[in-house]
Amino acid sequence: MIIAQPKIEFARFQISDVPSVPEPFRLANRIPIRDNGERLVDLRETNPELSFNDYCLPYVRESVAIALKTATDNLPGELELRIFTALRTLEQQAEMYWSNYNKAKEEHPEWTESVLRRMTNRFFAPPDAKAPPGHCTGAAVDVGIVRRDTGEHLDMRSPVEGWKGAPTAVAGLSAKSAENRRLLCYVMHSTGLSNCRDEFWHWSYGDSAWAVRSGAKFACYGLIDPPADATRVKVPESEPQDDRSGSTEAS
Repeated sequence: MIIAQPKIEFARFQISDVPSVPEPFRLANRIPIRDNGERLVDLRETNPELSFNDYCLPYVRESVAIALKTATDNLPGELELRIFTALRTLEQQAEMYWSNYNKAKEEHPEWTESVLRRMTNRFFAPPDAKAPPGHCTGAAVDVGIVRRDTGEHLDMRSPVEGWKGAPTAVAGLSAKSAENRRLLCYVMHSTGLSNCRDEFWHWSYGDSAWAVRSGAKFACYGLIDPPADATRVKVPESEPQDDRSGSTEAS
């Protein structure tokens, strides 16, 4: 599958050029899934120019891997794209989701079940929804940019801290952070992947959320298990890591 890639010039590109479309779960759950059977590939093999966060499960659908090459091609040579999260097992998604649900329940005993679920769903895709989480389909990646020689992450959040800085078009960023975020959005938008407007780092193609954003009639990727011989990335302890939101892993 060839993902259509928009032709854009960096000099004229603005973050506002990235479509900003809400993707409520009630709409994603209505999207039919017609998995095209496209295989998972190991990004360490297909995209050796990428770098990864520790414990990343670096597998995506083949078309997503091909699209990511465009992002690398559009980066200055001294920078590289960092993959924070690619594939995620449904068990891993459930553990992440329910741990944050239980944390919210403990901190807000007055919240009803519906409120707890709604608040948790704001930043964590529910593992029990009809629409599978994008990372569990091989469709989604969470990304950032680092300096190739030092591994230093480009700041895309200051001075807006934590989840307040997560929305792609958030106001109040410093000039440098805003420019770094613009660069990330440019290289990712140029791949043909689409952005979750609530998380500047989250981009996908082919999952149910993508279908809602793009107006597609069906999702072309459904749940998929890691390869039988899958391994996770192991990064030296000295290398800088990043959690994107400033608090915990999202999406």
